[in-house]
Amino acid sequence: MTLFRSSTLSAALSSAVTLLIACGGGNDDGHSQEVVGSTALTLAAGGRAASIPIGIENVNDSPLKAANYRALLRFVPVSTLTIDRFYFGFKLRGASCWDANNAGYGAGDGGLLRGSLVQINPTTGLPANVIATETVNACTRHNEAKAEFNDATPVLAWVNTPATLQGGTMYALIVSNAHANPAAHFFSFNMSLADTALAGPHARNELSATATGALLSLDPREHVAWSEDHGSSWRYGSANGQYRSYMNDNDTAHPATRLPQYGFRLSNGSTLGGQPYYAYSTDCVGCTVAYANARYARTFTELGGFIASGSGVGILTIRNTSTGAQSSCTPSQGYGFRKCSLPTAVSVAVGQSHTVNATGAVEIMKMDYSQRLLFPQVGTASGEFRAYQPNPAPGTNARDVPSLWAGPLSPYFDN
Repeated sequence: MTLFRSSTLSAALSSAVTLLIACGGGNDDGHSQEVVGSTALTLAAGGRAASIPIGIENVNDSPLKAANYRALLRFVPVSTLTIDRFYFGFKLRGASCWDANNAGYGAGDGGLLRGSLVQINPTTGLPANVIATETVNACTRHNEAKAEFNDATPVLAWVNTPATLQGGTMYALIVSNAHANPAAHFFSFNMSLADTALAGPHARNELSATATGALLSLDPREHVAWSEDHGSSWRYGSANGQYRSYMNDNDTAHPATRLPQYGFRLSNGSTLGGQPYYAYSTDCVGCTVAYANARYARTFTELGGFIASGSGVGILTIRNTSTGAQSSCTPSQGYGFRKCSLPTAVSVAVGQSHTVNATGAVEIMKMDYSQRLLFPQVGTASGEFRAYQPNPAPGTNARDVPSLWAGPLSPYFDN
């Protein structure tokens, strides 16, 4: 466990470092403009450009059943956004509004969901000024979300926190239960799970935008943290929830870390996924993922697949679907991120697409019905996330993403 203590919340942000983005302004998908070639910044070993696009195996809750509990989701917008809602993983099954008394994710009237959007002190990584706050009955918000999602059970809920967020800057959502009796009336903060040993910068209070080892196309500074003293101190890594979690539910050899799942509603009414995926401990065998419409020209020299069971990922193959160029390699088999070097590099130009296939088994990231309604552009050739299955595996949908990637740099993000 990593514990970081601060005596008080900072009264103001320290001055932020100005990042010069070679590619200029942003597109309406919340990302920088597409450019041919790579800037010098892209060649850095880490950062979001080197973040692999996968890495989760399951999802787990943190019931907010005590007044002193706080859950924190730290995030970094890719570009400057004006928002009126912040979405986050949420569940209250067991409360009066959903399967009352039959599950432990919620209880009573659901409690009072309080969400505060805050600035982050870039020197300490800790919460600073509050930007916006909403407090709402959790069952009320659950029912509002169901109504917006065609009566589907919501995976994410929201707080109304109007703000203009600067690209490349750390912020956080702090979630608590403001009910007078939280032990009897509560909801859960629900987040995706990664192996702590593989979670790299997300398992600590990382302050460098170019740190190595990021997952899920996240900025390395993004993470989930947990407090049991009203936010006076924060816990990271395997201790970043109300209870300890493990890969495959009970694999104590592989402790798990909760990772951010979130998104925004922009002031124009459209939605944008920040990290929209979660997972169900499901393997995908012989699967293919397509990465469509590259924003940046890249040359791929390595392939990878993620499996959290004893199954092997098998042979990995990349194919540029525009040119037909392809190459294969076979990583060592076993648990975790299995990576191999290609005998022949495969390049993609801006606007081109590629597929990665595994003959063995890999984890699969999920976009359930309510998620697909909430983030309709995710999994499309022009969306914020452009991965999809050309031929969905049985029991999945096209926008579920097999845990396969090509590297070393993302065709979608630059530092």
